[in-house]
Amino acid sequence: MTFSPKVVRKDFPIFERTIRDGKRLVYLDSGATSQKPLSAIEAESNFYKFHNAAVHRGAHQLAEEATDAYEGAREIVAQFLGSPGGADEIVFTKSATESLNLLAYAMSNAPAGNRFALTSADRIVVTEMEHHA
Repeated sequence: MTFSPKVVRKDFPIFERTIRDGKRLVYLDSGATSQKPLSAIEAESNFYKFHNAAVHRGAHQLAEEATDAYEGAREIVAQFLGSPGGADEIVFTKSATESLNLLAYAMSNAPAGNRFALTSADRIVVTEMEHHA
């Protein structure tokens, strides 16, 4: 199977529009936000229309549905990534910055001997190409 940008573009409704002078939209500013495929837009819309409630925060039906959807997504991601610890190893964050900070904190506080523990000999290099913040 080969990668076809034309096929992928069809999944993203925003790329159907044109911009200045009738040119096709090309979006390269994914540092702060990324464009969403139609399947994600529809899933989010469905959630907000029919199941919107705080996850792990209520005993009513909507909260249970929201929690089930959230935990179901963690299971799907765990299976996709082949997580040996299952969904318990999957953490959702609100941004790349929060994710990187969480990872840095966890690694800097890992006990000695842990495979993620840092030593004075370790060096971590992250350039603006990976994350500008």
